[in-house]
Amino acid sequence: MTDDSAMANASPTGQSLTAGCPRCAAFRGPGPGLVLFVLLFLTLGASTLVAHDLIDIERANGLVSAADEGVALAAAGPGPEGMARFALGMVLVEATDTLNRDLAAHSGRLTVNAELLLKALVQRDLAPRFDDAIGRYRLPRTPLEEAIRLSPEAPYSLRARFELLKAGFYESFVLDPFQLVGIGLDDLDHQIAEAKALALAIASGDDAEEAAFIHAIDLARASQLAPPEERRAYTGKALTALGAFSEAYPQSIRAATAGVIIKRLGGAE
Repeated sequence: MTDDSAMANASPTGQSLTAGCPRCAAFRGPGPGLVLFVLLFLTLGASTLVAHDLIDIERANGLVSAADEGVALAAAGPGPEGMARFALGMVLVEATDTLNRDLAAHSGRLTVNAELLLKALVQRDLAPRFDDAIGRYRLPRTPLEEAIRLSPEAPYSLRARFELLKAGFYESFVLDPFQLVGIGLDDLDHQIAEAKALALAIASGDDAEEAAFIHAIDLARASQLAPPEERRAYTGKALTALGAFSEAYPQSIRAATAGVIIKRLGGAE
């Protein structure tokens, strides 16, 4: 099975993240973009940069075996195909996250086990693509998209949509979410609507919070990207969403990020 963007580029082994990411050089001073990044980084979990976050060979082999099983099930027939595509998509979510964590934890160099995992995925046409513009691997989306298309009302559909939402958001910037990479206003409008719908539909508190957070941030980003005549409307919606998020999740560290953006948009925290 081949994802349209799944073939990996050359592995970034030996190349620093900064060298492969020209935008990173812009964040050398403690300006508002860096402050915002620090807060946003904390919401993603500091474990992304743990120096000893290693991939052991057992975990790498487990991911590859799970990917093989997902491909085999998808080929078994139309009955289980949607669920099989979803299972494969979730394996690729974990594999992509694992590679990115390994990359970040080792100064832009994949460890030997991570290289072995990547090579095995490349051999199966399942590997995430390394994007120089953002300095990390992008999630192969086709399995999750096909799972939703095959069974849009299936119990797994919300989870698949949520993983695609997160990929669309976190892969659209390097450090500062207001410096967008590879995404335009139309994409943001779709993402805003999807994040709002998922925030209301997801039962899990943590996932619902994250969807609401993405919704508010994307409205704020749209207020900067929209034509001048539309910015006031987006700004008002963003301030409302950010304020509602802060009230709904006052103990969340994301509320601090929301407060910074409220000030950035000229609102009162």
